[in-house]
Amino acid sequence: MAHDSLMTRLFRYVNSQNKKDTNHDIAVSLLRHYNEIPDKTINELADMCYASPASISRFVKTMGFDSFQDFKETCRNTLQINSTDYSLKTVKSDRNEMSEIFNRYTKDVISNIIFAKETLEYDQLEDVCSSIRESDRILVLGLEFSTLLSQHIQSRFALMNKYVEVALSYEEQIEAAKSMTENSTVIILSLEGGFIYRREDVVKVLREKNVKIILITMNGVNKVVNEFEKKQIILCGKSNENTEGRIALLYIIEIIIMYYLIYYSY
Repeated sequence: MAHDSLMTRLFRYVNSQNKKDTNHDIAVSLLRHYNEIPDKTINELADMCYASPASISRFVKTMGFDSFQDFKETCRNTLQINSTDYSLKTVKSDRNEMSEIFNRYTKDVISNIIFAKETLEYDQLEDVCSSIRESDRILVLGLEFSTLLSQHIQSRFALMNKYVEVALSYEEQIEAAKSMTENSTVIILSLEGGFIYRREDVVKVLREKNVKIILITMNGVNKVVNEFEKKQIILCGKSNENTEGRIALLYIIEIIIMYYLIYYSY
């Protein structure tokens, strides 16, 4: 079974392929009709993608799925955005409530940023940035949205002559973890601690390698997160009811980049 969501794999595939072959065309067609996938038979999906059932079957294997059923079930699980990204109150709101929704969202964003600023200690910033400066290797890990931020971190630090590694897929992440040396620092971006239990084996390898782990999260009381020492955790907010936590996560990242630029970029 694939460890990354189907949508993540499809986007990664179409964005990384220079040659537009049959598989590329299938991936694009699936993204255009993503919410229809769970209800389609393999023959119906083949017609929708202007391909043969055999081509669809091969594509499913290319995406890392053991079966067509597994492929469809994984898609079904990612169609729950209304119940995972946004509160029921937001989803059920009427158009005439938009002003109230946006006001509440903005208030929660500001509240998160203030919480992050007041919680963050300068000793933590110094520890993180000195580790980035002195470590032989720096690796940033995350899931979904956090992988986008990991690439932002990579590009910003490259401008300051510090190479930061990123690993996007599960396969890349487990291999990167296995290759880490003791004098390495790994930064995990995980708003609600999902990376810790969805990539439990990756975290286990990192601990066995005795690398320094820094967790940026808003979930400071999660049972899994509690396995980390307090000094390893940077809290970036306290609310993520309607994805406002993403902005708080970016805020902390920009603070780290700014601190490094001022104190270590020379």
